[in-house]
Amino acid sequence: MKFSRTIFLLFLIPHLLVAQDFVNYNNIYLPNVKSVLFSIPGLYTSAPIINLQGGQLNLSFDELSEDARYLRYKIAHCDRDWTPSDLEPMEFIEGFNDEELRNVEFSVNTKVTYTHYQLNIPNNDLRWTKSGNYLLHIYDEDTGEPLITRRFMVMENVVKIAANLKRPADVGKLTTHHEVEFTVNHKEFPIANPRQEIKAIVMQNYRWDNAIYDIEPFLVQGDELIFNHLDRIVFPAGKEFRSVDIRNLRFPSQNVAEVDRFASVPEVVMKPDEKRTYQNYHLVPDLNGWFIIKTNEDDDSDVEADYAHILFSLESAQPLFDYDVYLMGGFCDWQIQPRYKMEYEDRYSAYFGEATLKQGVYDYIYAAMPKDGGPPDLEMLEGNWHETEDYYTILVYYRPFGQRYDRLIGVTTISQK
Repeated sequence: MKFSRTIFLLFLIPHLLVAQDFVNYNNIYLPNVKSVLFSIPGLYTSAPIINLQGGQLNLSFDELSEDARYLRYKIAHCDRDWTPSDLEPMEFIEGFNDEELRNVEFSVNTKVTYTHYQLNIPNNDLRWTKSGNYLLHIYDEDTGEPLITRRFMVMENVVKIAANLKRPADVGKLTTHHEVEFTVNHKEFPIANPRQEIKAIVMQNYRWDNAIYDIEPFLVQGDELIFNHLDRIVFPAGKEFRSVDIRNLRFPSQNVAEVDRFASVPEVVMKPDEKRTYQNYHLVPDLNGWFIIKTNEDDDSDVEADYAHILFSLESAQPLFDYDVYLMGGFCDWQIQPRYKMEYEDRYSAYFGEATLKQGVYDYIYAAMPKDGGPPDLEMLEGNWHETEDYYTILVYYRPFGQRYDRLIGVTTISQK
């Protein structure tokens, strides 16, 4: 009996480690895990939002290693604020909630060797039965080491949402911000106490770092819930994102000064960037902060696209006082990460930084981070302009009295243009 208990505890340790180590936001835990995409198959810049009645999401990523790991995946149900819900796995899952990740390939004819992984969910092993917020966790089967966490949402289409952007009520934000207003029609879905049971979240460009949470109806008119709070659902507009195109490593593309494809790891030197704080607005096609994986030199971008070292530079007559500068975008989960910190070089009057990226197209911005703490300042180096094209996604959650989880009953996305 004692021997059996020891074996049981040894088996349980990796799973306990996973539960302790995983976080509840999008995160990559290891520096050699790269190019994480989680979206509707074929729509690389789409949000990971899926209908309860059907559809599928695709996760793909690389590990810069020639050795494949034995990986497993599991999901967790969360409330609207991403804390764990009160549901037990058997209440939101059909199938098995701790399965092997089987789709593994190795890079082909690349200078940087990597292992490519893919996962489609739901699948024959795992399906969900409830709407709401979910976390997808990827971890090493042998060690319990976490690799990736990804947020996704499962929705029910039971209400209708009509939304639009308006000029901000605060005159000081007229030329720099966007204000969102929307109406929820629940004629086909009775709601007893809308002010208590309905909460909304609004995201800009599918980002969670600046999402606005727990928005209540401002006005209830019959079957319509009106969300037109003054100066409540307001976002800095930003500007169109900067972009680096490395789909072809044979020749420099726009914004690229030099390519060395013969280096042991291909090297790409970007043309120097300038501060855009007070520059006039320019309409430039972008990916609203995200990225796609693509090589124009081979057929299968999943395993034939190579990695390259990208050198970025930002001109600045002098270093920013009390601020550090970082590269930021969807490629780093909108996080301030030490590896993307820029260093100031006096002799060049510029900041320099680098990133190792897989062939494709990447949006990025420069963030000024206060040295004494606090959130990053995105306006200092980029500026804001109300004509910027941004996406806004509205998530409507429903939790009646006595229910143990938040249902996601409606989703819509609108654009500034």
